[in-house]
This record gives sequence, C-alpha cells and structure tokens, in this order.
Amino acid sequence: MQINTNVDMKTLTIELPEEETKLFKQLLKKLNGRIISQNDTPNKETVNAMEELKQGKGVKFSSVSELFKSV
Repeated sequence: MQINTNVDMKTLTIELPEEETKLFKQLLKKLNGRIISQNDTPNKETVNAMEELKQGKGVKFSSVSELFKSV
C-alpha cells in the first residue's frame, strides 16, 4: 500500500469489538490509512478472571451445554 505523504495524517487510538475489526481494516484500506500497532494485551477484567482460574476458583462445567444452560 502506498501512503500519500503530502497529506496531514493523524494518529488515533481506537477500541473496537473483535467482530468489527475486519470491517474497520477494510475501511482503513479504502481511506489509505494504516494500522501502526495492535494491542493484544488483555484488559484488567480479563487478567483478574485468568488469575481467579489459576487459583482454582471459578465455575466448572462438564460440557458446553451445561455452560449455556447456566447463562
């Protein structure tokens, strides 16, 4: 992809739902934008949940069906 360096560019930090990233990447391509970096670091809530599971806490299910029944 060739970027026009004669245009003023802005850098933005954007959070998107995972299911919307494909559409957003297509839009960036159309606008001659680019992704400079991606952050795949889990957020605080996710880190806390992973720590909880490492400590043996949390709810265990015998099957996916049982999991969905609980929701």
